[in-house]
Amino acid sequence: MLRKENICHLFACLFFALDLLLPTSVLCNTHDTTAITSKYAFRRYTTQDGLPQMLTECIHQDRKGYIWIGTLAGFVRYDGFEFVPYLKGGRPENIVAFHEDSLGVTALGFRRKHLAGENGLTDTSPLNNRGMLLNNLNSSSLPPDYLLLENEHEQEREICRLTAEDTETVLRSPLLDEMDACRRVFADTTDGIFYIPTAERTYRVKADGTQLPALLVPQGYSLLRTDSTLYLFAADGVYCCRGASAQRIVSFRFLAPDYGIDACTDRQGNIYLHDAHNLYRFTPTKNKVERLVDGINLIRQMFIDREGNIWLATYQGVYNFFRLNFMNHTLTDRNDILRAISVTPEGHLIGGTLNGKLLEGYTAKELRPLPYPKSKDNYFLPYTARIGQTTYLLGQGDILACEDTRRQWLGLPLLNYRFLAGYGDSLLVATRQVLFVTDRHGRIINTHKGLRDIFCACPDGYGNLYVGTAYGPVRISGNKQVAIHQPDEGIPCTAMTATLQGEILLASGEKLYTVRNDSAIMIHDYESPIRSICQTSDNFLIVAVVNGLYITENRLLQTMFFNRYNGFTGIEPLLANIAEADDGTVWIPCVDQTVSFRPRELTCQYSVPDIELTSIEASTDNVDWHTLPVSTQQITLSYPMRHLRFSFIAVSHSATGNVCYRYRLKGLQDQWSQPQTIRELQFNNLLPGRYRLEIEALIGSFSSSPVTIDIHLDPTLWQRPLFWIILGLLMAGGIWALAYHYYKRHEREQMQKLLRETRLNNLLLKSIRLKSIPHFNSNVLAGIEYFIMNHSVEEANKYLALYSRFTNTLLMDVDKPSRSLAKELEYARLYLMLEQLRYGDNLAYDINISPQADTSVQVPNMMLHTYCENAVKHGLRNKPGRGHILIEVKAKTGGVCVSVTDDGVGREAAATLSATSTKQGLSIMEQQIELYNQRNAEHIVQTVTDLKDTDGNGCGTRFELYIPYNYNYF
Repeated sequence: MLRKENICHLFACLFFALDLLLPTSVLCNTHDTTAITSKYAFRRYTTQDGLPQMLTECIHQDRKGYIWIGTLAGFVRYDGFEFVPYLKGGRPENIVAFHEDSLGVTALGFRRKHLAGENGLTDTSPLNNRGMLLNNLNSSSLPPDYLLLENEHEQEREICRLTAEDTETVLRSPLLDEMDACRRVFADTTDGIFYIPTAERTYRVKADGTQLPALLVPQGYSLLRTDSTLYLFAADGVYCCRGASAQRIVSFRFLAPDYGIDACTDRQGNIYLHDAHNLYRFTPTKNKVERLVDGINLIRQMFIDREGNIWLATYQGVYNFFRLNFMNHTLTDRNDILRAISVTPEGHLIGGTLNGKLLEGYTAKELRPLPYPKSKDNYFLPYTARIGQTTYLLGQGDILACEDTRRQWLGLPLLNYRFLAGYGDSLLVATRQVLFVTDRHGRIINTHKGLRDIFCACPDGYGNLYVGTAYGPVRISGNKQVAIHQPDEGIPCTAMTATLQGEILLASGEKLYTVRNDSAIMIHDYESPIRSICQTSDNFLIVAVVNGLYITENRLLQTMFFNRYNGFTGIEPLLANIAEADDGTVWIPCVDQTVSFRPRELTCQYSVPDIELTSIEASTDNVDWHTLPVSTQQITLSYPMRHLRFSFIAVSHSATGNVCYRYRLKGLQDQWSQPQTIRELQFNNLLPGRYRLEIEALIGSFSSSPVTIDIHLDPTLWQRPLFWIILGLLMAGGIWALAYHYYKRHEREQMQKLLRETRLNNLLLKSIRLKSIPHFNSNVLAGIEYFIMNHSVEEANKYLALYSRFTNTLLMDVDKPSRSLAKELEYARLYLMLEQLRYGDNLAYDINISPQADTSVQVPNMMLHTYCENAVKHGLRNKPGRGHILIEVKAKTGGVCVSVTDDGVGREAAATLSATSTKQGLSIMEQQIELYNQRNAEHIVQTVTDLKDTDGNGCGTRFELYIPYNYNYF
């Protein structure tokens, strides 16, 4: 290894000697034409963006900030995001100027004017009532309210002021007819003099037509006043005019004055000029004119908006050069790209290209190839470093050191190096797996192994060295390596920098982190992969991402984003070193070009535009929306309008993407919302009440004046306090009425219950008395006597015991309205047994109970006894011969069915034979059932069926009773 290093050092010394002794052409081809073209960044708007035609004529900015562009086929309004076309679909008309008054913006054609309305609508009327035509070529330097009119032969010109109905003449002079198409008449509002340039001289005329001594400057094109100085721009330079005298202060030849020269000034006092194809800048303090832009096809008008953006209306569309903040530098060799760039201590630029060319120059335009020792094909990687007076560039397998006119390789071991950075008086150079620390001459001081896929390295302010690898950052302290914990493990750390306080900032994926106690703390998520980061000497943090550039002013913590919409047109910054010059200029290599800019100029010159409401809508169902007047300061809505939607915009053409919005709806939320870029708000289902909506526009930490709207949502009838008071009184009255009705009803029910119980008790007593009729007892006693006389004493005793049981059962349940079906059946059995003893073989009975029948169901007390007694007394007693009674119990849906059937003479025959019968037993039973049914939803149903034989004669009676389950008795 040492032998290899010695050989490399030997070759380096030989090449250095050759560099000093041999001609430059031997070492490097001096005929190489590699150079850089530098152009200001711009955005170009074409028909693909929304222009109706590429041939544009004029540009205007209204009070709200909208840009209006006139073309040969109508005009458009631009808000920084989209174009709104006007005069679309009709007859094409060339719009050559704009006028703004209290009615709005009016687009001017040669013969007609078009007042712009909402949604692309216009109100069209004649330009004037005399048939005069608008001259746009000679009038671009006039004040906004002035027009130059002429007849169809381009004669009889007059300067007019546009009114609401017509035009009024301000100046009528034959000298106006002497201007050709490339001259611009100028109205000096300071002294009230009109300047009319011609090919021979510039005439001076008062408003009343009085001619003053002319300015004897040939080929004058246009004039411009700044403060107290009047400038005349002529073919041979710039003149300063005082009265009738003109003195040339700058000698300059404009390249393409065929269509004249126009001029306008910015807020810094710079004067911008243009001819047909070029843009110039005249700096009065330096008396210098410099060409800024060339190669544009026919510039028709130049305009500088309120933000300082420079607009050009051309026949190739519209150009926006913003504030000339960004400069793009491209190699003339399209097969090569500038990858590495640095600034020498002398302020020179030095760079290396992909094809191995070394460039140096005081400015980017002056970059020229330099010779350096090359033994074989070389290429430069996008990393540089500087120690003292020496600048280092990372090449193929070695580092090239450049100091003054000396350029030599350090002679490092021939490895595949991929990173280079400064480390105090040392260098950090890395391969994929090893990080070397060398001195300024290339001698290796320290070697750090065990690192995997190194991307970057950076020291902090506390003696530590941080290394970014494909597996995350690593801290090196001495020989100790500590992995930095990241929230998202496994994401490569590709870029690092240190703040002015020595704090490490590292980029991993789309996020920027700082380090605290060996842990990565996320600072910001940029939502785009970070390519490189840089902390400038004047405390600006630059973060280059794939789709743009973030610049943070650390003192104010204000961040601005730049992309192709507001000046940064470089495509994908490289994973490269960001260079900084002593004047604050920063250089960022990109895939297609290198971009330079000054961060301070980009972050400190933006003012927050005023916010404007573009639409207010209300809805009842969040589907169909009704438009409300935008100009209103107060909204009053009635039910059911409870959904509101607001659209708004703060028009900016240089801070596009940096304008954010926040709002608060007082009465609902008093705190400001988080800033957002969405330009629409929607509130749903707002409750009745009074609200105040405030909306602000923000750029960084600066905000605009809020837009305020008072919102009053009227409550509906049932949302008013009086409604609830009346409703409460009605409800209270209703509750009282219901309570009173319930009390009275309960009182009546209790009374009826008492009456029913009284009647029931009476019925029960009657039933008892009926059941205990004397002749029944006498018959039983007679039967007992008969048994005693004719039978044994034991049978008589049996008869008496049976009668005792029957009487005891009767007296035990006499006060109960119901008992179980089983007890009722037993009671009926005792009764029939007594009657059977009385009637002997002439009375038989059977009791059949279905297994499915529930005999625990409650049935009316003495029900079966009543039916059986009726069958014996009225059916069987009058029948000759043997009689039979059948009791059946069957299950039925929802209850049980009990039937008593006899084969007696029937009810009709019984009524004839027993005329003295009162039938009180059945009547009392029916009354009981009627009383019970009044308390139940499902009733007891009693059915009496007369049985007939084949001849139609009565042959018995069947009593059926259906008793529901869960029947309620008193």
